[in-house]
Amino acid sequence: MITTFFPALGASLHGAIAQSEAHRLGTTSEGLVGRLEGAIDRVRAATRASASGGEVAPLKFSIRHAIALILEEHKDWYLLVQPHRLRLA
Repeated sequence: MITTFFPALGASLHGAIAQSEAHRLGTTSEGLVGRLEGAIDRVRAATRASASGGEVAPLKFSIRHAIALILEEHKDWYLLVQPHRLRLA
């Protein structure tokens, strides 16, 4: 009985933790949608401004900000799947 109880307990706890982490990441991903939409609007506005005025610094800044948002999300998902050593390709 002991030889089956503790592995089963460990597996169920691991599953609960993984499900909780996936739920947390799902919630933050939903929040990311709004932040990325804002970043897209800023990139578009900076693109229009640089096309009319020639100033590219605001465009570079807005693009870097959008990339940082995407990389932050990527890092969170990578940390979720890394312990499982899943093959991505």
